[in-house]
Amino acid sequence: MDIVDGLVFDDDGGGSVVFNYRTWVEMLCAVICAYAGKSRQESELLVASSAVVKNAAASHMSVMLCSHELEYHWAMLIAHGENYWAHGIDPTEPDGYVEWEQAYRKRNGLADESFIYIDA
Repeated sequence: MDIVDGLVFDDDGGGSVVFNYRTWVEMLCAVICAYAGKSRQESELLVASSAVVKNAAASHMSVMLCSHELEYHWAMLIAHGENYWAHGIDPTEPDGYVEWEQAYRKRNGLADESFIYIDA
């Protein structure tokens, strides 16, 4: 599947979720660069190699799984591995994170949200 924004996944209850996949992937790379200290090249390689990212758009369930956590969590998981919080990496977003994220999205022409929920 191409990594593009605007993928729509319907659930059995009549609702749906729009997955802005390109935005989500770009935000993962950006967070890894900004908060895990990796280079852009390293972050792109880590994200491209991640099973979570590779399977993110496989089904409605996989999209919902990805939407369950913030990009910051997925980025730290990809950069530092399972249980990263047990190794001194703070699992909460640093001060100023939300403002940084919003500015990054705007500056780079990304969607305002990676996941948009539409009720039936």
